[in-house]
Amino acid sequence: MISFQCKTKDIKATLTKLKGVHKHKHIIGIKATCEITLTDENVQLAIPGAIFSFKCQTKGTAKATMEFRRIYDIIEHHSYDELYVEFLDGSLRFGSVVVHAKTVFFNNDRVLKTIVLPDKYTDLDLLLMKNEGYTKEELEFNNLLGLMEMAERRVYYNIRRASLYLREYGIMPKEIKKLVVDKLGVILDLDEKDVKLLLAKD
Repeated sequence: MISFQCKTKDIKATLTKLKGVHKHKHIIGIKATCEITLTDENVQLAIPGAIFSFKCQTKGTAKATMEFRRIYDIIEHHSYDELYVEFLDGSLRFGSVVVHAKTVFFNNDRVLKTIVLPDKYTDLDLLLMKNEGYTKEELEFNNLLGLMEMAERRVYYNIRRASLYLREYGIMPKEIKKLVVDKLGVILDLDEKDVKLLLAKD
C-alpha cells in the first residue's frame, strides 16, 4: 500500500504557495496539472514554474498527476487535522474522497524526474528539454513527447518559410537549420527524409 499521512495544515500551506506563484490568482482560472511525488518521508508538489515539498509519514514511492484546482478544492474542504492519502491504480484517495489520477509506482526511491516548465512555455522550452537528460518514460508520464515532436515540426516549417524568403540570396535550408541548432543549442531529431519532405513543400 503506497500512502502518506500528514498534517492538513502542511499540505494546505504547500498548495497555497503553489497558487501564489501562478499568474491566475483565482483557483477557477488555474488549469495547471499538479504533480505529486512521494519518496522517503517527503511529499513534493509541482506545477509549471514552481516546486514545493513538506515532510510527513510515508509508505512506498510513487508519482501521480491530477488537476491542481481539484486537489486544492479537496484539501480546502478537508476539516480534519490529519490527512491520509493513498495511491491507487489510476486514482488517489484523500481521506474518503477518491479521484482519478495518473499514477506510477516504484520499487525504490528512483522516481521519474519532475519536469519543470515555465507557466507559459514556448516551443524553444520544449526543444531544450532534449538537453536535460530526461528519459522517454519521464517525458511520456508528463505527456510531453507529442508536444516536443510538434514543436520540432514547427521549427522545420519555419525553416522552410525562411528559406523561401532567402532563396534568392543563395541561402539553403540546411544552413538555416545549422544556424538554429548552433545559436539556440537545440537538438533536432527528425531524420533527413522527413526534413526534405517538409522543406520541399511549397
